[in-house]
Amino acid sequence: MIEFKKVTATYKKDVGIFDISFKIDTNEMVFLMGPTGAGKSTVLKAIYRAIEINSGEIIIDGQDIANLNKYKIPDVRQKIGMIFQDFKLLNDRTVLENVALPLRITGYSSSEIYDRVEDTLAKVGLSNLYNSYPLELSGGEQQRVCIARALVKSPKIILADEPTGNLDPNVSDEILDLLDLFTDSGAAVLMSTHNFPLIKPRKKRFIEISDGRIVD
Repeated sequence: MIEFKKVTATYKKDVGIFDISFKIDTNEMVFLMGPTGAGKSTVLKAIYRAIEINSGEIIIDGQDIANLNKYKIPDVRQKIGMIFQDFKLLNDRTVLENVALPLRITGYSSSEIYDRVEDTLAKVGLSNLYNSYPLELSGGEQQRVCIARALVKSPKIILADEPTGNLDPNVSDEILDLLDLFTDSGAAVLMSTHNFPLIKPRKKRFIEISDGRIVD
């Protein structure tokens, strides 16, 4: 589902990722490990094509997106659900409206939007909070809304950028349980983190990155 072949992507000289190669299969959850500034977010941005690729190939669902025409990038992003550490929710919109936003942008009908949002909020345990606003929720609840927003369009790939960074250990474990659950539907999940003790009990494959390069 995701394959990097000798990918280099830089912001400026000596800042970015260099000669990165790895593969993630369908139904697989993989952790991208490394300290702050190691290049974890840059890997995710490369998959989402939020950064230019200097060299190499990035194969997403069978398609090389490294040199994709910018007008075709939105089509690739439809396959990807993004989850952020700082949630990036719209505080003046309800939980339902936040989760519905990706579907409204892509032109789904109102009835289909409601059905999808209702089903997705049930899966993340937020059925009773449709009409709440983000600032009325706990950090764990806000992250569940962010997960629901990422999942509502049934993505093939889920990218999670330090999604447990601001959460306590018990809530962090619940978030990991949710992300792991969605691999059962065929999604590939790539989660960046610097918290090795959190992921160690999961017994999942992890990719370690330091100074923009994969550590053998």
